[in-house]
Amino acid sequence: AVVSTQSTGGYNLISVTKPNSPVHRYCERHQIPVDLFNKSVLPFGRKKRDFAGYLGIVASFGHMIPSKVIRSMELGFVNIHPSLLPKYQGAAPLPHTLLNGDTEYGITVLEALPRSFDRGKILRQTRISVPASISGSEFWDYTAQNMAENTGEFLERYEEHVACAKPQDHSSASPAPRISKEQLRFLSRVCPHVQTAEQIYNIVRCLDLYNMSVVCSWQDRTLKLKSVTLISDPHVRELARTRLRSGQFVLWEGILVVKCAEDTVLGIESMVLPFKPVITAQQFYKDHCNNRVEKVLRMVYSPSEWGFTINNVAGSYLYSVENV
Repeated sequence: AVVSTQSTGGYNLISVTKPNSPVHRYCERHQIPVDLFNKSVLPFGRKKRDFAGYLGIVASFGHMIPSKVIRSMELGFVNIHPSLLPKYQGAAPLPHTLLNGDTEYGITVLEALPRSFDRGKILRQTRISVPASISGSEFWDYTAQNMAENTGEFLERYEEHVACAKPQDHSSASPAPRISKEQLRFLSRVCPHVQTAEQIYNIVRCLDLYNMSVVCSWQDRTLKLKSVTLISDPHVRELARTRLRSGQFVLWEGILVVKCAEDTVLGIESMVLPFKPVITAQQFYKDHCNNRVEKVLRMVYSPSEWGFTINNVAGSYLYSVENV
């Protein structure tokens, strides 16, 4: 959380952040006053400060701001939220943006209300495209840059934006709750004969936000898929449709082309075998698949979760990944 006030020649800043966070390190380098966040102590609670002329700004803080702190700012308190509110109200708008395959999202500056998350009046909103090939980790950086730029532009025209504040239509709101570790673990086990290539691709990007990988089973070994892409080439899609069953793959221009549900095609560019470094699809195929034209790659949930029987397909026994 950052608190700022305009003064001669710029802004005075006071930061509230967690110890050893990027914000904490930035403030120390630039000699910005810092209060380290402690759940048991109100921000600024141990220090008497006059917040006349101050505006509170919170971004990706992850904790409820105490009412006392919100009301102490003479110019109000605003939240910088990375979604087009009221879409994705909640703690995890970016994972839900990638998981749902959205091609557009945005940055919303809104009033921060006591005892409420993401429900204040909208002061400024900017629509931004989601690059089709962006990874989860790249999306973090992309969003941070957009949030910083929008915060600066909001401050430059603060009074104008406040005067044009508009309430959210909460009847059209969609939640974006935090995704638990158990839910992430479940998401990481994908199934190409049930899910489309787009669904798997979106899961891969979402998990990358958490530094996690999709896992699959192949010939009694567990693979982590590190880099994937969507295949749109019509000739390759026709090859997959006519020659492959869901879960089977071939090598095409250095990429493992995997047939998924609804005749969609996923490309795997790199992966990790147990206790091995990251290898390319080309190297994987050369080392492990060079004696057959086609192999079977099944990324499966537990049969009890999906209700299907694991079969012997093309000579390879398929099984679920139980321990991720």
